[in-house]
Amino acid sequence: MVRCFSPVGQCIPPMIIFPCKNMKAELMNGTPPGSTYACHSSGWIQNESFVDWLRHFIQHVKPTEDDPVLLVLDGHYSHTRNLEVITIARENFVHIVCLPPHSTHAAVRCCIHESLYYAQEIINWLRQNPGRVVTVHQIVHIPTNM
Repeated sequence: MVRCFSPVGQCIPPMIIFPCKNMKAELMNGTPPGSTYACHSSGWIQNESFVDWLRHFIQHVKPTEDDPVLLVLDGHYSHTRNLEVITIARENFVHIVCLPPHSTHAAVRCCIHESLYYAQEIINWLRQNPGRVVTVHQIVHIPTNM
């Protein structure tokens, strides 16, 4: 899942990356309004899907020349080795700062509470559904702090 939020807690709808080749519309049932998706057999973001996410980000944040935005990213190759991302950002008043490799943990301390909350919600779901596992069909129905 690609999440983006401001220091004051404003969030844009997430991009959910499903580990499949073909999308089934029902996988998006229950996602936050405005959410988008990508599919890849690995379940990880790729260059093309990050370009799609950046356009999604710009659509929601609406940066302008008079009101540009700063986007802080980790050093993933889809962010740092993607000329299309840099071009789109420049054309849309998005200033990108990439964190050095292996430093993301320092920047995401604010997410620790949310990660712990979500892990507890998964445990609760598993207790209420004995013998079942969490799959892409359940993941969007487990409550989050979105």
